[in-house]
Amino acid sequence: MRPIVRAALAGLLACSALPAAAAEHAFTLHNNLTKPITSFKVKGGDVSGFKTIAPGARITFTVTVPGSDCAAAVSARVGDARRDGRVNLCDKGGYVLTPAEGGTKFLPLSQVMLVR
Repeated sequence: MRPIVRAALAGLLACSALPAAAAEHAFTLHNNLTKPITSFKVKGGDVSGFKTIAPGARITFTVTVPGSDCAAAVSARVGDARRDGRVNLCDKGGYVLTPAEGGTKFLPLSQVMLVR
C-alpha cells in the first residue's frame, strides 16, 4: 500500500475513534404534582446539579448529551413510580411534569397554565 494512502487511512481511523462532541443544556423542570421529584435521568446523557424538586417548585440543572441533538428521552422518579417522556432540550422555556389525561406527562411550560 502506498504511504500516502496508508497515512490517509490511519487519519480516518483516528478520527472515527474520537467521541462525538457533547452538548450541555440548561434544563428547567417544574413539579406540578403532589409528590416530590426525587431523580431525573436522560437516556444516553448525564445530569448534574439536580436536587429533589418539591411539589410546586422548579429548578434548573445541567443536562449533557452526546452530539447536538435536542430531542431526548427522559425519566423522573416520583414517589415509587417512574415517569417517562420525550423533551426538546433546546427549548429554553423549560418543562413541567404535570397530571394529564392518560397519565403524568412532560409538557413545555409554554403550553401549561400553572394555577396555585
